[in-house]
Amino acid sequence: MKKIVLFGLVCVMGVASNASASWFGDMFKKHSEPTTLSEACNSNEIASVCPETVLGEKTLTECMSENVKSLSRKCSKFVKKSITENKELVLENKDAAANALSEKIQTAKEAAAQKKAEKEAAKQKIAEKKAQIKADAKAAGKELKDTAKAIKTDAIETGNSVKEIAK
Repeated sequence: MKKIVLFGLVCVMGVASNASASWFGDMFKKHSEPTTLSEACNSNEIASVCPETVLGEKTLTECMSENVKSLSRKCSKFVKKSITENKELVLENKDAAANALSEKIQTAKEAAAQKKAEKEAAKQKIAEKKAQIKADAKAAGKELKDTAKAIKTDAIETGNSVKEIAK
């Protein structure tokens, strides 16, 4: 019981003093998370850890992610969080791209199947036209043959008539 009273007294006395009030205030105050790289990391830290980004050899993102262990705690935490969020975003984009690609492939397959069907229909029409032309040619040939036979028969009859007249 004495310890509890003593602790309470220390707390009350500590709150009364400015230094202790500041300490207790900071202890219970929520720190807001940085939302940008410049809030999480100071420019000197970035320049010292990633000097190659100034020369254009690497992107800042690559450099910061490779050197995350060399950064301050606040900066490192922000970079790790950004990497995680970017991975999730990349995965989401990857899924969306895969779905879009699947749709394009399906559309291409359908178009190819339609073209194949059109090609087969065209082949069928050509085969039908060939058959019709062949049948027409055969009929015309038969008609020509019959006409030639009739002319021959007429010629023979005319020749026989001329022979009879000549006798």
